Amino acid sequence: MRSFLAGLLLAGLLLLIVTAPAGAQTPPPDSARVSDYAEDALDDLERSAGDAEQLAGRLTALAEHPLDVNAASAGELARVPAFSSFAARNVVRERVRRNGYDRLADLRAAEGVTAAVLAQARPYLTAGPTGSANGRFPETPSLGDITGGMEFDVMQRYTRRLDLGDGYEARPVPQPDGDTARVAPFLGPPGRLYTRLRARYERRVSLALTFDKDPGERFTWDPDTGTYGYDHVSGHVAIHDFGRLETLVAGDFTAEFGQGTLLWSSMTFGKGRNPVRSIARSSGGLDPYGSTEENRFFRGLGATVRLTSRLDASAFFSRRTLDATRARPDTSLPGVGPDASAQVTTLAESGLHRTTGELAKKDALGETLGGGALAFSGESFRIGAAGYHTRFDAPLRPDTARLFRRFDFRGDRATAASVYAQVFAGSDYHFFGEAARTPGGAVGGVGGATATFSRFAEATVLARHYPRDFHSLHGYSFGERSGAPQNETGFYAGLRLKPARRWTLKGYFDLYRFPWVRFAVGRPSSGYEARLIAEHAPRDWLNWYVQLRSETREGGADLLDAAGRPLDGLIEETRQSARLHVDYRFSERLRLRSRIEGARYVERGPQFSNNDFGAQRGTDYGVILYQDVRFKPFDGLRLDARLAFFDTDSYGARVYAYENDLLYSFAVPAYSGTGRRFYLLARWAPTDRITLEAKYGATRFRGVETIGSGYGEIDGRRRRGVRAQVRFQF
Repeated sequence: MRSFLAGLLLAGLLLLIVTAPAGAQTPPPDSARVSDYAEDALDDLERSAGDAEQLAGRLTALAEHPLDVNAASAGELARVPAFSSFAARNVVRERVRRNGYDRLADLRAAEGVTAAVLAQARPYLTAGPTGSANGRFPETPSLGDITGGMEFDVMQRYTRRLDLGDGYEARPVPQPDGDTARVAPFLGPPGRLYTRLRARYERRVSLALTFDKDPGERFTWDPDTGTYGYDHVSGHVAIHDFGRLETLVAGDFTAEFGQGTLLWSSMTFGKGRNPVRSIARSSGGLDPYGSTEENRFFRGLGATVRLTSRLDASAFFSRRTLDATRARPDTSLPGVGPDASAQVTTLAESGLHRTTGELAKKDALGETLGGGALAFSGESFRIGAAGYHTRFDAPLRPDTARLFRRFDFRGDRATAASVYAQVFAGSDYHFFGEAARTPGGAVGGVGGATATFSRFAEATVLARHYPRDFHSLHGYSFGERSGAPQNETGFYAGLRLKPARRWTLKGYFDLYRFPWVRFAVGRPSSGYEARLIAEHAPRDWLNWYVQLRSETREGGADLLDAAGRPLDGLIEETRQSARLHVDYRFSERLRLRSRIEGARYVERGPQFSNNDFGAQRGTDYGVILYQDVRFKPFDGLRLDARLAFFDTDSYGARVYAYENDLLYSFAVPAYSGTGRRFYLLARWAPTDRITLEAKYGATRFRGVETIGSGYGEIDGRRRRGVRAQVRFQF
């Protein structure tokens, strides 16, 4: 690395030596902003694991409408950040024993709810009237209560890159009349528009419309193609906890049951800084959907009914269109006539419709799906079953000449089912799992256990197995691969220790194997990942942690045999990183976050020239140093700023870092190359009903003439963007 890197390291060490001022005040725990806890959790999401925006939105909505600990079920409580299934179950048991909680501090009486757990969960909880959960079923609110207590929310967002990519550059394009016109590949303007209209009554009634237009997409009104100005429109009407009716949703919704092997849509934290409590999932059943991700949801009608106090049943129906690539079959093949209908070769999941090619894929395939679930709960267990049958308007015929698609789903109909269970053994052990049978007969699933040895030690293990022909079309369970579970076997172990009151040690080890080829890897491959975290909070206003992480996996390589013929080979890719992070709260109005992180990327494997196996092909290094400042000059105004310096030898040595963003937004960019980044985010609430936000960010690179590639390639060394949002509540 150049002297630039050495300067960064020296500056980072000086920056992270934090000395407490004599006048530092300890802010009360309740005053911590909700977003602080969400930021800590979202900071680990380097790879997409579902709809990240939906998860961020759920956390924000949960903070705005907290769960009543005197009425919430164990399943609802288990979805609160920092709460484990153990803690959620014990909160309910303790609530029954003492006939409710008078205040949130009383939750400490429940086993598993430590002071740290309560501090993180507190923003998402409230203590309503005691005895509110004593009825067999929730009371149904009157129409007057609903109309009188309805809250309305209007949000408008606009974002834009100031330095445009090659996709917006006009170029000569031949026209049907023989002339030539200058046309840009992207058909629409570079701005992104987002509009959301929502009405809510407590946590029990929700009506919402969401509109979204991505950068480069046209803003047109074309009812024939289902385009009403915005490219993507989503909406729903939903009610919760009306007597025996647990959920009724019409419009767009998600279905999540068990551990996600068969049905799951939203993002989960998975492997990260909470290696024990975030592994076992607590499913939410049917939930209304209002995010901008355009693929992972259902559109139709769904309901969950409490048949008894222990038995509930769900049913749902969906009819929607998907983006897909359709192709005419080869009529020269035997048995294929000239009138053969088009077949679908791939499903498009980007949700982008900027070019004529992308528009041709829009809504190209219809899907009709019906399904249901049945669950039975006891004091120490919950067992259930789920299933669905789906039919596509055209058969899916993946290109099996590409080996990694040879075992993908083929056909126009699919039926899948699963069984799942959670069992608590005493107050120390929690067992969970799900097994599913997918079209074609493949059986796969996950199973694990969590043990609480004391207030000072927790551990979890999880095994998963998804065969190469496992076709979970709407699943998203635990795994190394991003996307639907398939072609993976692995074992995970996580541990959390509390050796002292202000010290926490956490870590995990994950071993996995891909028994069939995958994209860009022409052979079965394997890998492993380990992470170790040490956290220390010497004062209430100061905490820091050190994180060490290492992952080794096999990647693809093009080789030649002794005769000069091409071979699919493997190389070993190792990525290691070390991070030091300090969080300092001077007061309620000033907070600093400092981080320095270094990365190392190594490739080992056969050389292209002589196939010398085991040789090291190269080592790349990377580093990032940033300083965050959060300042609240007066009530209602909050400023967030970051100055970051980064230097990496290659994309393999990239470093990720979470950024503060607009409300309901989410960003974990990858820092690669050499340069610096600055952003400033302002959030101003002049009244309780209006919130204004604006963000400006700029990244300047060194030693390059262009940034990006393809349609995203920018001439120059800087990349700037602006984001603005206004929210009205009444």
